[in-house]
Amino acid sequence: MAKEINPDIQGPDKIDPEQPIGDQDRLKNPDQPFDSYMQGQDANAQSSTGSTAPSPYDLASANANALPGPTMDSVKAQMESTSGVLGDLHNQLQTKNLKLKQSQKYLLRNKLSDASSLLDTVAKNTGATVPENTPNISRQSPIAKFLSYVTNGQNRMQDAQKMISTLGAGGKPLNPGKLLLIQVKLAKAQQELEYSSVLLSKAVDDVKQVFNIQI
Repeated sequence: MAKEINPDIQGPDKIDPEQPIGDQDRLKNPDQPFDSYMQGQDANAQSSTGSTAPSPYDLASANANALPGPTMDSVKAQMESTSGVLGDLHNQLQTKNLKLKQSQKYLLRNKLSDASSLLDTVAKNTGATVPENTPNISRQSPIAKFLSYVTNGQNRMQDAQKMISTLGAGGKPLNPGKLLLIQVKLAKAQQELEYSSVLLSKAVDDVKQVFNIQI
């Protein structure tokens, strides 16, 4: 006996295909800029005004043009700032009874050595003469070794500043590419020196605290 089919039940030929997820939100006008959807603006209104949002390339170009390039004066000022940090380090290393932990010695040796090499490069790029044979400091005590690195940096900064002043007075400034290289090397060297100064400040504070307790 054949089973009677309920007339209210639709057959497979009457079932609509399932709509893909997100299909209902598909852009009706694919040529319409995406910004108009984000801002709730109508494409026709935007096209009538003729205004479009700047591209990332346009923004980057505008910012690059707005930033001033390195100059002889700005590089010289940066050298003076670096020389000031070197002077602070020199004073800190001459603190009486200064004692450093092994970890502090290791960090200072690496930081000051790197900074000294960077400042040699800075001086060479200004045209200053940098001695090829640096004094052997491997046998020196840690404090004396650190002072040698700082003194070398101070000498390089003095030579570099003299060259910058001489070139500026003679109307022969360095090209922008070399000035930018000097600026980058100086920034890296100053970062290493400032880290060393913070590290030494902690050691100097420990010495002062010990002496206050003894008193």
